[in-house]
Amino acid sequence: MPARKFYCDYCDKQFQDTPGDRKRHVKGILHQQAKARWYDSFKHQQQQQQQIPNPPPLCFHFVNTGFCRYANSCKYFHPNAPSPSLSPGNAVGVSLNNLPPSLQPPPEGGYPHLPFVDWG
Repeated sequence: MPARKFYCDYCDKQFQDTPGDRKRHVKGILHQQAKARWYDSFKHQQQQQQQIPNPPPLCFHFVNTGFCRYANSCKYFHPNAPSPSLSPGNAVGVSLNNLPPSLQPPPEGGYPHLPFVDWG
């Protein structure tokens, strides 16, 4: 019966799968360098994700009532109020008209009554 082979993804090598061989390979300097290079390849992606600032979430109290007791010191975004984090050239243009339907205030006369439909 042939001996099983172990494949190391970091080093792109195959060798006999015995506890001694595997231990010798994992402790080897070439394996440790290859493993460090592999993990370092993700640092660039992680740094790019940290550089993109996330805009603050909407202040639901302001969206629903048009008033926030914290005003400019509120940690959430007020759609109609000028935001210090957004410059005029980068303005997203958030207003009550372009919010998703679930965040828009109800119509002035209320929602229309729909006829009852018996399902099934």
